[in-house]
Amino acid sequence: MVEFVLLCVPTFIYVIVQSRGPHRTPRAVMERAGVSWGAPSAYGWALLLLLPLLLAGWLAIVLVPSDVLEMPGVAIARMTSVGAAVGVVLRAAGEEVFFRGLLGGVLVRRLGFGWGNPLQALLFLIPHLPLLLVDARMWPILPVQFAAGWLLGWLRHKTDTFVPGAAVHALANIAAGLLAA
Repeated sequence: MVEFVLLCVPTFIYVIVQSRGPHRTPRAVMERAGVSWGAPSAYGWALLLLLPLLLAGWLAIVLVPSDVLEMPGVAIARMTSVGAAVGVVLRAAGEEVFFRGLLGGVLVRRLGFGWGNPLQALLFLIPHLPLLLVDARMWPILPVQFAAGWLLGWLRHKTDTFVPGAAVHALANIAAGLLAA
């Protein structure tokens, strides 16, 4: 829950600050940050991304040695309770609010999709780097995180909302947690 709040605070501040400008309503600023339900087709695109995200997550789990997956710090990611699943969903939603909604939106508007989207995907790796402190053999997770960040950034760009990406991100994370259990 704390991660969700911390990841949402910058977007909240952005909406407040940007809404003070002339001819900018809070609703328009929220839409610029990707805060909208989006069209039904956005959810169809999200479902199409679910399979590659699941395959990439499975591949990362297969490539990480099983003794690493058994380590105490790694067991937190497993779906061992409803509370763990709720935590995974909230973290995925918070990551989408910040990385795809706010950061991806700003970077793509300023740098274009070709530079802005890979940059937000690269920045998405930063909170995942501590996995290497647990064990360097967890490195296969990083290319998967980059690819997922890029795909979810593409979805945000295509649909103008992060909400379908948050849903598919949460589903993929829950599935990965179930695979690791």
